[in-house]
Amino acid sequence: MRYELHDGRILTWSLEAHVTTHCNLRCVQCCPLSPHLPTWAVSPAALGEDLRKLARVLRPSVFKLTGGEPFLHPDLPAVLDAVRASGISEQVSVTTNGFLAQSAPDAVYERLDRMTLSVYSSAPLPERSITRITERCEQHGVHLTVKSIDAFQQLTPDAPHTSDSAVRSIHERCWLKVRCHLVHAGRFYTCTRPPHVATVLGPTYPEMPALADVDGVPLDAPDLLERMLGYLEKDTPLATCRYCLGASGDWQPHAQLPRGVRGWG
Repeated sequence: MRYELHDGRILTWSLEAHVTTHCNLRCVQCCPLSPHLPTWAVSPAALGEDLRKLARVLRPSVFKLTGGEPFLHPDLPAVLDAVRASGISEQVSVTTNGFLAQSAPDAVYERLDRMTLSVYSSAPLPERSITRITERCEQHGVHLTVKSIDAFQQLTPDAPHTSDSAVRSIHERCWLKVRCHLVHAGRFYTCTRPPHVATVLGPTYPEMPALADVDGVPLDAPDLLERMLGYLEKDTPLATCRYCLGASGDWQPHAQLPRGVRGWG
């Protein structure tokens, strides 16, 4: 993958931030592993500082607020204000399951350009809720995309890959490294998985390295533009790839974990 520069900034498709790690649903094979993570919400000031640093070297077409469930954040308008003030992107989007979006304050809709509504077959959003969200998006000029999802792809393998060739194959076939860039806790990642995989799977695999540290670029790094460009264009797998199936996992019917399940497994 090769990236173009414009006015000293790397042009990318998108950048996202997990503004919460917790969620009101418990989807099996959730990409950021939300059902297994503690409750957490980003500080608007901390996110704004990270984005100001990134905005000097990165220009994504769209910035996405994801989670977890973003509408669980206690002050989503402040998060959106921090994103806007950073100048990271002209297009700001939120990805939601919709259960809380329908009753969110106008201040959220007023600060958005786009919304992606994920409607899961295992936890269907009532049609009246979709209608209400559609009306509110139309009222505030927010472009709404409704995605009906009835299957999920297995992302976490039953055990870490032991073959380096298998890890390389996983990385080569994975689309996350291009479409799911992430800023989280002072680091940039080409994938949404590294900050959370070690948190969830680390107790099971004590030999696992600190994936959040080894797989990301610190935003305080000297020569950030050069480091970011080299990181984005490298063709070697992340350490996290050994603990992930990427785009290679089997597809299964969408499902929810029982509420009593805690931790991994």
